Amino acid sequence: GGAWHRNVVARGRRMSRRGGGGATLQGHRHRAWGPRRERRFAACALAAALFCWALTQSESPSNNALIPSVKLAGGGLMQKLAIGLYNVPREQVGSVIRAALDAGVRHFDFASFYNNEAECGAAVRKWLDEGHDRSELFITTKVWTTDLGDPAAALRSARISIDELGLGPVDCVMVHWPMPGKHVAAYVALEELVRDGSSKALGISNYSPMDYEELMKSASIPPEVNTFENNPMLYRSEWVDFFQAKGLAVQAYKPMQRGGPVLSCDVVTSIAARLGRSPAQVCLRWNIEKGNVVIFKSNTPARIVENVNIFDFELSPEDMASLDALTTDEVKAEAQHHWEERRNGTPAPWGDGLRPEKREPGES
Repeated sequence: GGAWHRNVVARGRRMSRRGGGGATLQGHRHRAWGPRRERRFAACALAAALFCWALTQSESPSNNALIPSVKLAGGGLMQKLAIGLYNVPREQVGSVIRAALDAGVRHFDFASFYNNEAECGAAVRKWLDEGHDRSELFITTKVWTTDLGDPAAALRSARISIDELGLGPVDCVMVHWPMPGKHVAAYVALEELVRDGSSKALGISNYSPMDYEELMKSASIPPEVNTFENNPMLYRSEWVDFFQAKGLAVQAYKPMQRGGPVLSCDVVTSIAARLGRSPAQVCLRWNIEKGNVVIFKSNTPARIVENVNIFDFELSPEDMASLDALTTDEVKAEAQHHWEERRNGTPAPWGDGLRPEKREPGES
């Protein structure tokens, strides 16, 4: 800045006056500094300082600027990549979250059904205690079907999740599945969380266009995100197009079928080989180029880093078309059957009843 430049010049002038035109430095005579030499010295010093600063930035192991963000309808910013904690054992939660944070991930997908939110909150708070700011993060939690039977139970479950996480207001609370005859009243009850500042936004998960239309007849606070399974072998193009047109962020989970056949099919592996990328990176990039946010899952630090590094290459239109064509009617029928089962209610880790009261990290 200008003040820094003036300080450098002033220092040069003092050195010049002390030398009086005939002073020696390390045995060499130096001329008094004129305006041209002063400017040249200042410019070189500034260039050196900027070069050193750039080196420190490029060496940073947790540069979350690598992952772009999407702006939600309500104004919030959400990274286009999130890590999900489904099926992560409680004792591994800390290492997974730390690896994700070190890789630049600031978007976390939590849920009561994952039964590890107390440990998730503790791991994130440990990172915050190191001097990081809560505003860097986007935290989602979800209410499971066992708590959707009564609107008061849905609100209770969300408040327990928020309390277990211990991170203050969360960024988004979702209805995990659109349980027929139950999900609308549950969602409307959750609107209280936005009104009282416990959540910045509401979202939905696994909602079809028909479920959304049913919800919007009663909702006062519209959902800003819909999360559902989407990958090259289960491309829900109608859902993606519908919800994007409605202004919702579409968030895809199981982008690699949890290590399923999509990673070994010839189309994916051949594209990956040609681009010098992994099959997982190709699948993740496909969803990104569809305009979606993506939730990935990994317990391995090296793979977390690999999954984050997908923003320095693109898939060609021909690649995208080849990947789109992997979805078959058979796969769609299987997915529809699974979707119907889940939305009609699935026991949680705690059983068929309401979720237990707040749990502390390490408690059973």
